Amino acid sequence: MKTFNVRFLYVSKFISQCLPIYAFYTILFIDRGMSVPDIAFLMALWSIFTIIFEVPSGVLADRWNRRNMLAIAAVLQGLCFLIWFISHTFLMFALGFAFWAVAGAFTSGTEEGLIYDNLKCDGRENSFAEVYGKARFYADAGIAAGIVTAGVIVSFVSIEIIALISAAVCFVNVIFILQLREKNYYSERLKEESVGFFGTFKDAAVLIKGSGSALVSLLFLILFASLGDYLDEYDALIINDLQLSHIWVSVILTVRFIFVALGDVLASVIQKKVFSVRQISFLYGAACIFLLIFTVLWNRCGFIIFGLALTGMVIAEILSVNILQNKIKEEGRATVMSFYGVGQNVVMICFSLFYASLAGIFTLQQVYFIISVYGIAGSLVFCLISGIMKNKDEKYPR
Repeated sequence: MKTFNVRFLYVSKFISQCLPIYAFYTILFIDRGMSVPDIAFLMALWSIFTIIFEVPSGVLADRWNRRNMLAIAAVLQGLCFLIWFISHTFLMFALGFAFWAVAGAFTSGTEEGLIYDNLKCDGRENSFAEVYGKARFYADAGIAAGIVTAGVIVSFVSIEIIALISAAVCFVNVIFILQLREKNYYSERLKEESVGFFGTFKDAAVLIKGSGSALVSLLFLILFASLGDYLDEYDALIINDLQLSHIWVSVILTVRFIFVALGDVLASVIQKKVFSVRQISFLYGAACIFLLIFTVLWNRCGFIIFGLALTGMVIAEILSVNILQNKIKEEGRATVMSFYGVGQNVVMICFSLFYASLAGIFTLQQVYFIISVYGIAGSLVFCLISGIMKNKDEKYPR
C-alpha cells in the first residue's frame, strides 16, 4: 500500500479555502435586496443547519468512506455558490447556506479522522499535530489568496461571476480530494462486528464519558481554545473603535493571518514540550494574558501582541485536538469530533449573543477586557481540573 501523500491533502486544503466569494458574499446579498437583519438571520440559519447535520454526518463518515465524504462536501459547497449565482430571494440564499452547512458538517471530524488513520497506517500517528497544523496553515493561506484574488478580479467581473468562479474552484477541488488514500479503521472493524448506526454514536459517547482527558480536552476546545476563532468576525470593529482609517482593517486581518499561520506551524514544535491538558491550559492562559495586555494598550502598536495571543490560542487548540485523537482507539473518530463541531456552533451562537449584549452596555475595550479575563479564568479552572486527573489518563504518546 502506498504511503499517505500529504501533498494532495495540503493542495486540497488550500483550494478548499481559496474562494474569492468569501470577501463579497454579504455585498452580494445586499445587492440582491437582502437587509442587514436578513443577513444576520441567514448566518443564524447556517449555524442551525450545521448543528442539525453535524453528528449524523460524523457517524456516516465513520461507517462509510471519509475521502468520498470530503469530495461530496466540496460538491455541496460548490452548489451553494452556484445557487447564489442565480438567487434573488431569501429562501434561495437560505438553501445555499443549507448546502454549505451540510458541506461543513461532512468535513468536520471527517478530515481529522482521515488524517489520523492514514498516519497510523504508516506508523506516523505521532506526526498528527504537524500534519494537521500544516493542513490548517494551507487552508489559512488559501483564505488569504482568495481574498487578495477577489480584490483584483472584482475590477473586471461582477460579484455574481465571482460566486460562479468560487463554485468552479470547489468542483476542481474534488479531483485533488479523490487522490487521497482512504483508510478507516472503524469501518474496517464494522465488517467483522455488527454495530448499528446508533451504536457508533454510543461508542463515541462512552469514550467521552469514560476518559477524563478526552472529556476535559473536548470541553476545553469548545469553551475556551476556540476563542480566537469566535473573535475573528469582530476584528474590524476594533479598527472602528480606535477611529483608524479603513486600510487598518486589512492590517489587522493580515496580522491575524500571519500569527494564526505561525501557530499552525509551531504547534508540532511546542508539542515536544507541552504534552498534557494542564500544560496546554497554562499555554492558553499565557495567550489570554497577551490578549489582556493588548486590551489595556488598546492602540495600533498593540496589534503584534494581539497576534501573539492568537498564536497561543491556535497552538492550544491544535494540541487539544491531538490529545483527543490519541485517546480514540476503537471508537469512531469523526463521530467524536462531531461532538466538538456541535459544541463549537452552539457556543458560537451564544458567544455572538453575549458579545452583542456586552457591546450594548460596555465600550468595546471593556468587552475585550471581560473576554480576556474569561479566558484566563478558564485556563486556571482547567489547570485545576487536570491537576486532579490521573497522570496515566493525562499524557499521550509524543
